[in-house]
Amino acid sequence: LYLMTKLARLVGLDQLHIGTIDNRFHENTKELMALYDCCIMDKSKGNEKMHILPQNWDGIKAMFPVASAGSGVSSIPELMNIFGKDVIIDCSSGIHSHPMGTSAGAKACRQAIDAKLAGISLEEYGKSHAELQTALNNGI
Repeated sequence: LYLMTKLARLVGLDQLHIGTIDNRFHENTKELMALYDCCIMDKSKGNEKMHILPQNWDGIKAMFPVASAGSGVSSIPELMNIFGKDVIIDCSSGIHSHPMGTSAGAKACRQAIDAKLAGISLEEYGKSHAELQTALNNGI
């Protein structure tokens, strides 16, 4: 996967799905973070154990890493803990399965992001945001 990530960046992709935090695509979080670094860093450190050589991208533009949120809004805080704000979070199942409809699902995801940025738990933030509360109540 690391080689494919490097090639994707070299050919100029804007974004690449690198996986998610549940290790469906990776053995561990270190491998996921190596892909993340390959997407955004101008200089990447090598990792002998993972057989990764140091890389200087020398001005080749970065690409957005895309991570799946898995079940939906409940995964957003953990994804942001790992990746910060430089990531595209794919929450399609969390958006489209929302009981109040797709628009409410999108609002719930945004509310989860806003809660994380404000340092407020999803449960607390959901008390004043119906879309988020509904998503949390339904395990989205």
